[in-house]
Amino acid sequence: MGYALGEKRVMPDIEITCVECNSAFPFTEREQEYYQERNLTHPKRCKPCRDARRTNFGSPRGAGGERQRFEITCDQCGKVDSVPFKPSSGRPVLCGECFSASRAQPRA
Repeated sequence: MGYALGEKRVMPDIEITCVECNSAFPFTEREQEYYQERNLTHPKRCKPCRDARRTNFGSPRGAGGERQRFEITCDQCGKVDSVPFKPSSGRPVLCGECFSASRAQPRA
């Protein structure tokens, strides 16, 4: 059974649990229509969490503040430092100074 042109479908509000803060939020009929018109999937985050994510998008620091760092011992000079990635075994890891110095040198 189809709908005539201009006839409005009634969509009840849906309650969704935010994946970020675990609070329940309503996904209203109007929002459902908006998302459906644009072929979007249901939101996974509440409005405040979506806004916070949008504000921090592309910035080096997330909503939680500093990026997680991992303590390393430089394979070149032996200095203890921290890096913003989890080191892989079998690959050399450099402290900030040695890394900067190696990037400044032209490649052979």
